[in-house]
Amino acid sequence: MKEFFDEVFDLPDPEKASQFHELIGLDEVKERLIKDSRLLFNPQLLDAWSTKHYGRVITAITHFHNRPPLIVFAGDVGTGKTALANCFGDPIARAEKIAIQVFRLSLITRGTGAVGEMTRLITQAFQEVEMVARKGATSNGKSRSACILVIDEADALAQSREFDQMHHEDRAGVNALIRGIDRFTSTRLPVIVVMCTNRANAIDPAVLRRAAAIFTFERPNDEQRAHVFKAAFGGIFSNDALQELVKLTGPSSNCDYGYTYSDLTQRLIPAILIKAFPDRLVTIELAAELAQMIKPTKPFKSLGANV
Repeated sequence: MKEFFDEVFDLPDPEKASQFHELIGLDEVKERLIKDSRLLFNPQLLDAWSTKHYGRVITAITHFHNRPPLIVFAGDVGTGKTALANCFGDPIARAEKIAIQVFRLSLITRGTGAVGEMTRLITQAFQEVEMVARKGATSNGKSRSACILVIDEADALAQSREFDQMHHEDRAGVNALIRGIDRFTSTRLPVIVVMCTNRANAIDPAVLRRAAAIFTFERPNDEQRAHVFKAAFGGIFSNDALQELVKLTGPSSNCDYGYTYSDLTQRLIPAILIKAFPDRLVTIELAAELAQMIKPTKPFKSLGANV
């Protein structure tokens, strides 16, 4: 299994639960994602809702059950796509009282370019997930357990076959990826495939058409950056000081883009603590100085956020 996956881990997990709650500014995405996933893993919930309100299972529900279990996270770098993909299964596992295994597909599955290698590796990776997912399937539809397959940097595996320069082996790999998703759809196994990409417009249209949902991730706005700083420095900085940091980390006349979430949580805030340690207090002057020195990550040029 290690040949195909960078990491395999089980949910629920306290660390993943903490990561999920720390991802702020993504409330709407979280709510929709959890609702979609719970209904996929436990179709009885939607049937019960329909019966309660209409006295029967309405025909529209059939369309929901027939959707491919594919979700695409598209957006700029450092906006929380991968982090959310890794941990959103935790609240689902707790709500449904099931075990969820998360598989992070390795880019090793691209192979070395040998004929048929990429197709073989991708096919075998999907088969590994399917084998585990079958253990959680039941005759009544409510899963005993479930799987989430995370494909980070998905454009590297699912690049559009419309590109003239695309190698034959890469085209075959995309075909294998599509077949794997289609098999999960037809078998209705408790599996969700999550593709994360900075270049949604580079992903093959046939893959995007299969997505049950495409979520676009943006850089945090003023309110969201304020939330991050308040969570980190509330009780230390005044509201005015927090607002100064918000302004310094947003778009300006010198730079038309602001900080990403990872710029804030992995670069700026740790830098502030390191600067103060071991003898100084964390002050707004110190924080403001670093906020002006640390430059936000440049946007990915080929984002394709209009998908």
